[in-house]
Amino acid sequence: MAQTPAEIQKAYRERKKASEQAAGDATYPFLKEPFYLWLERTDAGGDWAAAECELNLASIEMPQFEDDGGPRPNDDAFGDDLEKYSRGYEKSIGRAEAMVDNLIGAASCIAATINQYKRQEIEARLKELEVSDEADKATAMKQAVRLNKILDQLDKQVRSTFPQWKVRGI
Repeated sequence: MAQTPAEIQKAYRERKKASEQAAGDATYPFLKEPFYLWLERTDAGGDWAAAECELNLASIEMPQFEDDGGPRPNDDAFGDDLEKYSRGYEKSIGRAEAMVDNLIGAASCIAATINQYKRQEIEARLKELEVSDEADKATAMKQAVRLNKILDQLDKQVRSTFPQWKVRGI
């Protein structure tokens, strides 16, 4: 069956993304000092310590960069697929880059879960208001308006900006 133009474009973007990821970061050939040694030598502008503090507040322990090894999960859950997930990341700098990508992915999943929970709870309160025999209809109407405004806010997407940490496809 023939593909639609949208399907052709999507397949092209996926091939291009896979090719860029497999090629690795364009900065790697120019990085002489290993990232883990650079971290030991500098304070990373205080940003690394700040990241450690942020993770600590989230009850997450900051991974230690004591060698120049690449990405590695905490367990063997990935098995043979680990190569697929770590493709394009090299050495300790690649481990740090993968960490950023995975933290962003985790934050997105956690935010979606929280959003789903809040939406379900707010929708349940709206249903309760609909079947309520409350005498004060004005208060119930104000509450319903407020709950619908909350749902409108939960429909929105949030964008966070970061400094560029990967250079691919150059």
